[in-house]
Amino acid sequence: MADEERRMFLDILGSAKRQELLSQARVVRAQKGQTVSARGEASWDVHVVQEGRLEVVLYAADGREVSLRILRPGQLFGELGAIDDAVRSTSIVATTDSRLLAIPQQAFRTALSRSPEANDWMLRRLTSQIRSLTDRVFELSALNVQARLHCELIRLARSPDAADSIAPTHAELANRIGTHREAVTRELNALAARNIIRGGRRRLEFLDLDGLEREVRSSLRAPVGDEGWW
Repeated sequence: MADEERRMFLDILGSAKRQELLSQARVVRAQKGQTVSARGEASWDVHVVQEGRLEVVLYAADGREVSLRILRPGQLFGELGAIDDAVRSTSIVATTDSRLLAIPQQAFRTALSRSPEANDWMLRRLTSQIRSLTDRVFELSALNVQARLHCELIRLARSPDAADSIAPTHAELANRIGTHREAVTRELNALAARNIIRGGRRRLEFLDLDGLEREVRSSLRAPVGDEGWW
């Protein structure tokens, strides 16, 4: 996760501006499995996650789910529509019982216009998202399932809350990398047999992250010294 994601939007605002923004927000609660917002929906509030975990997803015509990312406390969604007035481009589903703050579009835009720090944070955040999505497009287009899974595992290992996070299920990992659960299970078992990871009860322990990174670089034919893109 980039530094822009670690620094949360509300923390960027000064105390007075933050209180002004919060006074215009409302609390939204979502139960596990509930769709908080749907692709194509005409809604322009910006939501900040206070408690719980949500997933950004898209659904194919055949019902297949594609997971784009996970949202945790402090993170936000809906900023694209608030900026360009377009309908929702993805669906947001609560994976646990959650509590959100819904900030009206105009209040959000006013906060950005009045705070150079918040505006700069948003520019950096959007830039980071573009880079991340570019990487995902490349992975899906150029890498095999094994390498795509390795990339996703490295992202999980490098996330700032990796030690405390519940590991995604095999089906959830499959949705993220565009494959099926059985392929993920096979490769995770192979990595465990080689003492690269250790799994169990929704936990993943990375025993040889450097080795996993070397395998990804090898699949890209990139020098081992390169930092990679994840």
